[in-house]
Order: sequence, then C-alpha cells, then structure tokens
Amino acid sequence: MSGSLGGAYSLTEKLLLKANVSRGFRAPNIAELASNGKHEGTIRYELGDPTLKAETSLQLDGGVSYTTDHISLSLDAFRNQIQNYVFPERVEGAVSEEGDPVFQYNQGTARLAGGEATLDIHPHPLDWLHFENSFSMVRARQLNQPEGQQYLPFIPADRLQSTVRVNFHTVGKSRLSNLYARAGLEHTFAQNRFFSAFDTETRTPGYTLVNVGLGSDVVNARARTLFSLYLTATNLFDVGYQSHLSRLKYAAYNVANGRNGVFNMGRNVSLKLVVPLAFN
Repeated sequence: MSGSLGGAYSLTEKLLLKANVSRGFRAPNIAELASNGKHEGTIRYELGDPTLKAETSLQLDGGVSYTTDHISLSLDAFRNQIQNYVFPERVEGAVSEEGDPVFQYNQGTARLAGGEATLDIHPHPLDWLHFENSFSMVRARQLNQPEGQQYLPFIPADRLQSTVRVNFHTVGKSRLSNLYARAGLEHTFAQNRFFSAFDTETRTPGYTLVNVGLGSDVVNARARTLFSLYLTATNLFDVGYQSHLSRLKYAAYNVANGRNGVFNMGRNVSLKLVVPLAFN
C-alpha cells in the first residue's frame, strides 16, 4: 500500500505551516533482480539478486513559508526510513574478464534526512530585480553497518545556488521588449560522506560554476513580436569538475587530458532564436 496524508495551516496571511506523512512501496526492477553482465553506461559488471524484497518507506516532512511584497522565505525538511533499500555494492577484489569492477545489488535499512531553504528577494519599488537563493542537503545512512559502509552510495552533496535577475518589460523607445539578464552562481560542496568500503566510491571535491544569460523579444511598431533572441553561457569559467552522482567518474585514466574518469561539461555557449509564425 502507498499513500499520504497532509495538511497546511495559515497562521497569518503571510505565514504558512504544512506537514505530511506518507508511505511508499517499490518492487525491485529487472536489472536489480537479474543483471549478469557489463553495463556499458556505468562501466562496470553488474550482478542482480533474484531474492531481493520490495522496498517500503515511511516519510515525515514539514515546512514553513513566509511571503511578503518584498521577500519570500521557505524552509522544508524531511525524514524517510526505507526498509529493504536496494543499492549496488562493489564485490571486494572481483573483476570481470574485461577488467571491469563487479557490483552486486544488495539491500539494507536506510534512513534519509534533509531539507531545502529558499530565499527570494524582490524589493519594491524595484520590481525588475530578483535575488533568488536556495540551499539543499541530504544525509543518507545505512543503519547497523560498520565504518565505510554506513553511508549510502550516490547521494548528492550539499548545494547552494544564487541567481540575480533583472527584467524590463520595455526599454525606452527601442524595439526591445521583455528584456532580461541574469547571472547565477552554483556551488556544490565536497562530498565527504560516501560508501568507501570495497572502493565502491571515492570522495568528490567541491566546485563552483558561474552561469549567465541574456534575452529579449524584438517587436515592430505595433508591439508585435517579430522574434525572440536568447544568449546563455553555462560554466562560464570552464571549471573542470565531476559530479558525485556520475558513474563515469570511475572510468579509466584518460591520456588525452591526464585525468582519471570522465569530467562534466566545460564552458558551453548557446544562442537561441525563436520566430513566431501565424497563418490566417
């Protein structure tokens, strides 16, 4: 059985409280039950376990939000206990005929807890300015396990995001409408809580990415949109980084760049043109 029960209560016009309790169910999928071969997408040899039991979870979560004309603030937290949690675990010392590490699907009792905080500042009369911030975190442990096996694998690191955005509906007497510009900073903290047993995972360093964007509609004298143009750049400073959730992080040594594993996307600049068409 799966289901949830929750509610929200407004203490004032600006302050809202909410809470929820839920129970979930998931049967093991065919890969977790019957794998017996190399998974090209993960660069490892995987073994399923046909005796795996279904996962069941019980989650409690709650939050509070405060909203005014100038600021929006929300805090949310959760705690989730999962029975028979399914995860891949490296088999100590085992490699396939092709030299790939062998992983066996296993399960245990897991507890995940975390939350997210968001802050959006939009001061009046500066309606065109938005300063958006968010911070998220997850703590995931496998209960009753020795050191090295107490943390669950492939859990995201803490993350902080901040974005400044300015919007202008019109720009003087020019043909530009809905002009916007934004600059964002995305900082992912180092992941020091990882499943280190049997070399299943390794520590992942933190990294900071800067993203920018600019866009506008171009209109004619009758304020009809002729086309829209958007320019974006992600990872502006071409930072070399790996996500803790990337299985390609554990790929072999790359002679082209002198690094171990596959790194994420470097600087990426894109230009998008949207032309509206009307057929009468």
